[in-house]
Amino acid sequence: MITWSSDVPLEELRAYQLKCINEQVFRLFRCSRRYRSLCGGTIETLDSFSDFENLPFFSSDDIISAGTDMVCVPQREIRRIVSLKTSGTENVKRIYFTFGDIERNISFFDEGMRPLCTAGDTVMIFMPGAAPDGISGQLSEGLSRFGAIPVRYGLISDYGEAALRCSQLKPNTIVGLPVPVRRLALTAPEIRPRNVLLSADYVSPSVADTVSRVWGCEVYLHYGLTESCYGFAVECPYHSGMHIRNDEFYVEIIDPSSGLPLPCGEEGIITFTTLRREAMPLVRYRTGDVGYLTEEPCGCGSKLPRLARVSGREKALSRRPNINEIDDILFALDDVLDYRASYGSGVLSLELLLRPGAELCGPERVLQEKYEELTIQTELWTGEQLPGKRALEYRD
Repeated sequence: MITWSSDVPLEELRAYQLKCINEQVFRLFRCSRRYRSLCGGTIETLDSFSDFENLPFFSSDDIISAGTDMVCVPQREIRRIVSLKTSGTENVKRIYFTFGDIERNISFFDEGMRPLCTAGDTVMIFMPGAAPDGISGQLSEGLSRFGAIPVRYGLISDYGEAALRCSQLKPNTIVGLPVPVRRLALTAPEIRPRNVLLSADYVSPSVADTVSRVWGCEVYLHYGLTESCYGFAVECPYHSGMHIRNDEFYVEIIDPSSGLPLPCGEEGIITFTTLRREAMPLVRYRTGDVGYLTEEPCGCGSKLPRLARVSGREKALSRRPNINEIDDILFALDDVLDYRASYGSGVLSLELLLRPGAELCGPERVLQEKYEELTIQTELWTGEQLPGKRALEYRD
């Protein structure tokens, strides 16, 4: 049986994936009026990936408008429903999972976390989700299965308290969102875990480099999203791309203009098809994230394509300035802990949370060097924490 870490020949993997795709497509076609409509009312066996590439794409809008029409199991088999508001709207996207869907993701966390920790190691989890089947709960269960000791802390609101807990528990591994973990490293450089896993948001190279330098640790990257049941792809100790859950997902990189698949090495929209999803199969689902695949052999021995890098959201990257650029600039400066920004009429305005004693002139100077054509306005945030997640708001 093929598992997510199986190092099988690519031809064998693709045959398995095409078989699974056919099963998912026909199942969704039978259950969903929405999908039958997208397919024009007919569907045929897919004999090749060329046939598969003629299928329509799925998007968040399809999930929002279709609702339970895309659910392919009886309601009694639904274990978890995740409701998400789409950015800038009141629309709600609901994703459905069975026990089997969740169990396979926990198995991925079980196997995927083993390079970072072993039995008896404490793992601090600075991630959201109090529900048992949320991301923290699934990760905790996966860690517990091989004897690691998970500590579900939640999102950090008090960095002093979080640092104290780490000093008491001395975690081998820390898992969390990139920007809060970076701030924790700068707040408490003495913690020094051996490994850090960053996930659930865009990871600026500046953030990963700072965490690694300050704590002297290895930094691993994980890419996942709610639609994938959180787990999707994770780095191994060789850090040459994120190994994809090939037993669960077939991944395409799509040209945003033409809608055609791109070869390895070319950047486009990360698009996936579920292979064993029970509750809510997704076919050619455009994530809205930009990235590319690499097929260079990994030091671990795998020759399968991997997710080389995720550059951010398509909508964000289409504008300048964008939040990813600002992350790369500001989070290279140890004095900057967090920020909020807005842009309009040629003016980039920022509220900056700085380390005690730091001044605005440093961040202002590097931003002006990057954006010579813009007016840069900075303001010092004097509270302990900026309200909400860092953001870039466009005023026009």
